[in-house]
Amino acid sequence: MAVIQATKISKTFYNPSESRAVKTLDDVSFSADKDEFVVLLGPSGCGKSTFLNILAGLTSHDRDGGKVTVHGRTVLAPQPDLIAYMFQDSILYPWRTVIKNVELGLETRAMSRAERRERAFKYLDLVGLRAYADHYPRQISGGMAQRVALCRSLALETEIILMDEPFGALDEQTRATLGSELASICRELKRTVVFVTHSLAEAAFLGDRIAVFSAQPGRIKIDIKNNLPRPRVMGSPEFRNFVDELWLHLQDAKQQAGAAPDRQGSPLGAT
Repeated sequence: MAVIQATKISKTFYNPSESRAVKTLDDVSFSADKDEFVVLLGPSGCGKSTFLNILAGLTSHDRDGGKVTVHGRTVLAPQPDLIAYMFQDSILYPWRTVIKNVELGLETRAMSRAERRERAFKYLDLVGLRAYADHYPRQISGGMAQRVALCRSLALETEIILMDEPFGALDEQTRATLGSELASICRELKRTVVFVTHSLAEAAFLGDRIAVFSAQPGRIKIDIKNNLPRPRVMGSPEFRNFVDELWLHLQDAKQQAGAAPDRQGSPLGAT
């Protein structure tokens, strides 16, 4: 049974500089099951992040019959007890230590200081950052900062985590390392994840399913089950073939939307 269900979601923004309405999403239907890791893949500007914000209750959709539900309840506003959200930037408070940043979302919960501290350490241990608990954000690397942001989301212990290109600003090596850690953590903790990216390799590595968006206005062109066995090996022939398959679907989606296809060679590693 679907934990998240979105039906016929469209979104139109008004562009004041051009005095016209711009349709970002058009008739998008989507679902995510319990403990499933679903990737939203598509070119920049196709509406993936807007759709994620609609799932989170942060952005409204066009009121023309579309609907988003979580466990059958209509989403009209953020639901912090059910859904955690991780942004592309770590957004750590510079005046708070690493562990105090992880504890931030727990401070509104009915928890003692000792309980908050214990839970924060639990997730810092998962990503190997206990030794940096008393450091400030300026004293750690970008990759470490994203690990702290991940811990902050995980510490809420919500059933659902929405992630908007959380590793997009990192270098390729750090991005791959964090992706591997995230995959392991989500398998261990049994969370439902919806993850936005425009990286083919990241989608193939992380996703149980990949929903491929067309160019603007965003539509889900195809929803693909990822049958690659875990743990996944990026350099394997099977992995390369699946990345090629995703690439072809993206190019087809662009052409169907009237956008020019990319004219590059091998897509492996393309972002």
